[in-house]
Amino acid sequence: PLPTPVVQLAVAFQQHRESFPMAKMQELSEESSSLLDEERQDQCCGCSSDPRQWLAWRSSTENRTAWKILCSCCISAYMAWYFSCVGSSVALWLCGIVFYLKILIEIWGQDTPTWACPGSPCLFVTMYVTGIPWFIGTLGYCTKTTSIQFPYRDLVAIALYLFGSLYSLGHEVHRFRWKAKSENKGKLYTIGLGTLCMHPNYFGDLFTYSGWALAAGTVFAFQLVLTSFWVLVVFVIPNSQAYLAERYSDEFPAYAESTATMIPFVRSKMLMNVLAWISLAGAVYCSMDVKACGF
Repeated sequence: PLPTPVVQLAVAFQQHRESFPMAKMQELSEESSSLLDEERQDQCCGCSSDPRQWLAWRSSTENRTAWKILCSCCISAYMAWYFSCVGSSVALWLCGIVFYLKILIEIWGQDTPTWACPGSPCLFVTMYVTGIPWFIGTLGYCTKTTSIQFPYRDLVAIALYLFGSLYSLGHEVHRFRWKAKSENKGKLYTIGLGTLCMHPNYFGDLFTYSGWALAAGTVFAFQLVLTSFWVLVVFVIPNSQAYLAERYSDEFPAYAESTATMIPFVRSKMLMNVLAWISLAGAVYCSMDVKACGF
């Protein structure tokens, strides 16, 4: 027979195993069920009920190669459509080629999900089913008439476009290389163009879109520039700021306090929001130039 202390220990262990885990499992099951219910209530068809979250691209870092291939195929198809629409315009061809190469670099240059290569089906639909087709259609298909004419328009358009593209791409490439160094792992990028504003790539994009719209030669095309500014200020930048604040909780608050958001030296959030809503009103006015689309 086993010694009495051993028997007592075995009996105590058996009682603990039978009582504690079941109670704990019941508690965990209830918590899990509650969380799932909250998640279901906050989603519709897999998307958050908050529209601001539809542009949240930082959700998943899985299956990046598959996402990159899918986005590359989609953007290639859209650009083929664009080039078939612009005819012999050198300025529009140049803008399209540079944009195509730039977006491929953004897709394949990093594993972090971005608007160019999302990590969620919801953002993919937002960008590749609605956003990019509207973008390409505005600058490619809707160039059937010309409402903006002045000497050297195409040269001014190309200059604006190249400046914006080089500004944005230069920032991204420098950030990629800086991040690739082991000593910078886990650190917030605050050097280079990042000293002027927190989102130099978005600032450069405004020049890119302005040059491209000018190359299109229509008032209708400028709705894209104005709408993009509104989307950046109201949706994209707050999402990016929230991600940076969570990812770099030690560094970001001081950086955000001392640095402009998107336009260098403009640090007033109220002013940026006022400009954004004025831009949206201007976009509505520009969208009335439907003759550019052949209507």
